[in-house]
Amino acid sequence: NFLLVDPAKDVDPGELAAEAELLHTDAGHSHRLIEIPDEALGARVERFFRRIGWKVDPLVLMAYRGESERVGESVQVDEVSREQLIPFREETERAQPWATSEEVVREVVAAGEISARAGNSRFFAVQVDGRPVAAAQLNSDGRIGEVDDVATLPAFRRRGYASAIVLRAVEEALASGHDLVFLVAEDKDRPKELYARLGFEAMGRTWSLLRTPALVAKD
Repeated sequence: NFLLVDPAKDVDPGELAAEAELLHTDAGHSHRLIEIPDEALGARVERFFRRIGWKVDPLVLMAYRGESERVGESVQVDEVSREQLIPFREETERAQPWATSEEVVREVVAAGEISARAGNSRFFAVQVDGRPVAAAQLNSDGRIGEVDDVATLPAFRRRGYASAIVLRAVEEALASGHDLVFLVAEDKDRPKELYARLGFEAMGRTWSLLRTPALVAKD
């Protein structure tokens, strides 16, 4: 459901926007989404897309280099099943601006099963009274691990839960022989600073360009 740009090609931003319009229209999509896996190319087209009203999100790729702050060491992190996390994921997704109905929330959470299977994912959580309140998943191709979907319920933030979960996922990846562990963070958001303290270092950036129809207010 997005247009992926080949960074080896010479790209005109106007033509790129027009191509996204054509392809998404033919596919019956209401949104327009372009992914650019190249830092320099994304920087070149950023201004144009901002001017025509698209949401532009630079994402930073961060690799684990070690020497992390040992935060949250007293926090117990459990490995759990994806099924155990479904109520937690539904709760976190409901807070998103696009979550206009319960059906949308269920569809997004269900779609996560596809990526989880493709990524051979393992799941980690901090639980309070048997209920997950913070969680993340570790995706793997056998050599490279990705820490993904890190989230904490608002009432349980600032307790070191996310830090403990990220470090547990990293430790599991390294213990099972992965050569590289990385994650993706929003370049202009605070979690990037947290990940740097945990031993992650920026490697480069990718770009996500999004245009959506006006959101419908929730009931």
